Amino acid sequence: MNELKPATRYTSTSLHEAVKLRLDEPGSFSQGVVPQNIPQFFAEVCEKYPELPALVWETPGAGVDGWTTLNYRGYQEKVEQAALMLLSVGLEERSSVGILAFNCPEWFFAQFGCLRAGAVVAGIYPSNSAEAVYHVLATGESTVCVVDDAQQMAKLRAIKDRLPRLKAVIQLHGPFETFVDQEPGYFSWQKLQEITFCNELKEELKAREGRVYANECAMLIFTSGTVGLPKAVMLTHDNIIFDTKAAAACLKDVQIGKESFVSYLPLSHVAAQIFDIFLGLSHAGCVTFADKDALKGTLIKTFRKARPTKMFGVPRVFEKLQERLVAAEAKAKPYSRLILAQARAAVAEHQTTLIEGKKPSIYGSAKYWLASRIIKPIREMIGLDNCRIFLTGGAPTSDEMKQFFLGLDIALGECYGMSESGGAITLNVNINNLYSAGTSIEGLTLKIQDPDSNGQGEILMRGRSMFMGYLGLQEKTEEAIKEDGWLHSGDLGYIDPKGNLVISGRLKELIITAGGENIPPVHIEELIKKELPCVSNVLLVGDHRKYLTVLLSLKTKSDAKTGIPLDALREETVEWLRDLDIHETRLSSLLSIPSDLQLPNDAAAVAAALDITAEPKLLEALEEGIKRANKNAISNAQRVQKFALIPHEFSLATGELGPTLKIRRNIVHAKYAKVIERLYK
Repeated sequence: MNELKPATRYTSTSLHEAVKLRLDEPGSFSQGVVPQNIPQFFAEVCEKYPELPALVWETPGAGVDGWTTLNYRGYQEKVEQAALMLLSVGLEERSSVGILAFNCPEWFFAQFGCLRAGAVVAGIYPSNSAEAVYHVLATGESTVCVVDDAQQMAKLRAIKDRLPRLKAVIQLHGPFETFVDQEPGYFSWQKLQEITFCNELKEELKAREGRVYANECAMLIFTSGTVGLPKAVMLTHDNIIFDTKAAAACLKDVQIGKESFVSYLPLSHVAAQIFDIFLGLSHAGCVTFADKDALKGTLIKTFRKARPTKMFGVPRVFEKLQERLVAAEAKAKPYSRLILAQARAAVAEHQTTLIEGKKPSIYGSAKYWLASRIIKPIREMIGLDNCRIFLTGGAPTSDEMKQFFLGLDIALGECYGMSESGGAITLNVNINNLYSAGTSIEGLTLKIQDPDSNGQGEILMRGRSMFMGYLGLQEKTEEAIKEDGWLHSGDLGYIDPKGNLVISGRLKELIITAGGENIPPVHIEELIKKELPCVSNVLLVGDHRKYLTVLLSLKTKSDAKTGIPLDALREETVEWLRDLDIHETRLSSLLSIPSDLQLPNDAAAVAAALDITAEPKLLEALEEGIKRANKNAISNAQRVQKFALIPHEFSLATGELGPTLKIRRNIVHAKYAKVIERLYK
């Protein structure tokens, strides 16, 4: 076992303390994972597979096709240079490096360079305001910040004077303002990369690397909560490596050196850290970087280049893929659409048979073989024909979406994880159902706290990947993780007879009606979505109210560059309306609201919501859909009584979705307070 830094406790709220590791967790897997720090883990892979491709990114004018490939030897050299660069501009040991950038190779270089230099990584969402950036850098005791471009640099210029510990800001990509490389404390990555550093600095790096311990903090993940300032989740080197190895052990058919990943989800989130950076590393895989517009429509281009073998995405990502495929299909000839629908149905039927553990009939297998030949070009078109594992998490995935992708020979396996758990907790990879998040990963134990008559209660977990604590927040740390090692997730769920975890909502999101009934909103929202395919967002309201209501938004297209919802209705919405003998193609005409609604503008959106006058046939169809959903309600108290339409979908640009595309419920409640109050008059 590698040497550990002396520690007396299993938790800490300081960057300067180490913690005891829970090396006595039950099971042979935990016993077999030897503690090591991340630089050791990184070096092992690079030295074992120096010639394999590690990173690929688009570089206009480079190579034959405009893409650059870096092997593991080059990766290691870039990281060493990055570590020396960070030292040269004043990076202090046990301080943090803030990284405010979209996914790119330099993000990876800066991260591993920072860790080699004995510092801590603190990722920052590119969408964060200057004040939110200040919170991360001040909380994380940052002495260096790496920023993407001039837009992100402007945020640092606005706050740097309030950060006395911040010695340097390094800008990755141009254009560069004149002060970069001219004024003290401002540097360009390119100029620093060109420097040949002295042996003295290299010796300093070597000395620092010798003082990096597996039981120290390696990374700060800032929670994206909607109430109060985000908390800094402290993860040790061992937390991250253990979760990576435990998750990797659950993945089937791993081909070392042949796995391909696409990096596009925010690297300031733990899921992207584990899936993109560390699983990619553990498989000696190749990571291809998407561009900044990935979630606005260019992701498929990167998929076509990378041909990923594993994919993780939040449900919204798969929803965007679904929208694109539905739109493309709508343009096909009627006969082609009929053939495709029959092929999808046959493929979905075959997949369902396998998931249920049944053996397909000879006729069923033949039908699937033929149908899969029709489906395969679609997967090739979106670049997912080589993908063997599709994982989704971070928010509920609708049954309708799962069925859609099942018809494309894609079984979406839900997974569950938290920043505080170091990443993955469960993975549904050996898929035997489509309702659960799968079983716990290796070396991790789950239990349900105080289960009710249905076996539902708070999800608790324990294992070596559980976090150190919240930086500077002792009380919050003690609330989350107890002395016995059990982490309280704040999530509700139950474990089925096969050991699968089924998640039903958040404790904090529970709606407690005026009658005292506890209601998890997600289940009811999904029931309504299932009945109303025209609806994009459903938000349940009813805390301390006499009855439940919902806010509904209809599916529209969105601007590919800004992500702002547009007036044009999506094809599936137009088709659904056509069945009602409504032939509108624009939301403004459908709801009698301004066609030039200024978004993001909360006041304009609320004013439009209060003035909506929808056609009676539309309102009647929406009401009927809610009534159908109500038939599946567990009790009368869980039935929705009223609804209101709102004038646009939820989005990052308009503020209703957070950086990980989760609904910010409190934000929506505050924004549409006047609309909600009208539902209770």
